[in-house]
Amino acid sequence: MNPFRHGQVVSGEDFCPRPELMENLTGFMKSGQNVVLLGERRTGKTSLACEAVRANGKRRLLYTDLLEIKSVDDLCKRLIKALVTLERESGFVEKILRSLSQLKPTLGLDPLTGQPSISLDATVRLKPDSMDGLLDMIEAVHRRKRVIVVLDEFQDILNLKDCKVALANLRSKVQFHAKIPYVFVGSIRNKMGEIFTHPESPFFKSAVSLDVGPLDEEQFLSFLTKKFARGKRRIDPPALQCLFALADAVPGDVQQLCGALWEITSYKDRITEKNIPAALKLIHARELKGYEAMLVLLTDQQLRCLAGLARMGGKAPMSSAFVKGVGIMLPASIKKALNRLMKLKIIYHHEGEYKFVNPFFKSWLIYKDY
Repeated sequence: MNPFRHGQVVSGEDFCPRPELMENLTGFMKSGQNVVLLGERRTGKTSLACEAVRANGKRRLLYTDLLEIKSVDDLCKRLIKALVTLERESGFVEKILRSLSQLKPTLGLDPLTGQPSISLDATVRLKPDSMDGLLDMIEAVHRRKRVIVVLDEFQDILNLKDCKVALANLRSKVQFHAKIPYVFVGSIRNKMGEIFTHPESPFFKSAVSLDVGPLDEEQFLSFLTKKFARGKRRIDPPALQCLFALADAVPGDVQQLCGALWEITSYKDRITEKNIPAALKLIHARELKGYEAMLVLLTDQQLRCLAGLARMGGKAPMSSAFVKGVGIMLPASIKKALNRLMKLKIIYHHEGEYKFVNPFFKSWLIYKDY
């Protein structure tokens, strides 16, 4: 069985230890301190938060993913579903359902997980003041089974038309939940800063911040080497360094490439740099439709700019070398293309450099010689 996990929350032996971060996070949770967990995409923020709750032992996880929420109604309904998923005692679930009678709730079981699931009347739209009752429910649940609330991709609350009202309502309740730790997980730093560091925000200085950076390389290399050893596979250190570079050292992407290497090799194989092209080819084949769908969205100038970033890197896209390389003479046109590529979430800007959200899309563009 392939031991590498990516694109999902991992725990236990699949979680690469982060001793210092884990100690800090669990300490804050035990003291009831609210935390902002910041980090780039696929650095393991969600897994860290969930593993910290698991390590806490006596507390239960109330998890809600706010990725791409579009309305307060959507936010409220995601919170409702999280509450029902957490609650397995039918008496309390029935109490929740009675309080939501206007939504005509139907309780069932998720066929994949076997966990309680709920469907709600889509024609009934919840408004910001509906959040008060839901947050009161969270407090009631906490009195019965101490919870830790994890709100993932929290920056997307800014997508809401009435985000200021939503944030104010949320803050007005959370500030009185002194014994309930809230963990606000976010991957877009400027948006999270707008929520937690802007003086006019309701959440200004309301939580301590923890930065989830890259995994310690030596520790991560040891973790990966041991995983390969499960199948009596041995990976050469230069191959590990190469895959780190290809995946921009992003833990989720590194594990995806390791998983592909596992699939193209066999029991007792020695894995070298020569195996990596075949692993990349496997990933490219699986993701091809997604790559092609992205290309359809791009103009000629945007594609040339993207291909230039793949070939030349994203540190100096306004330099004369880059301008000459992509054949776009006006810096304003390059800037416009970069903004569009960021809006489409194909690239992102971090520490003065434009990077690919998916590094394997980057390697595919290079392979196809765009």
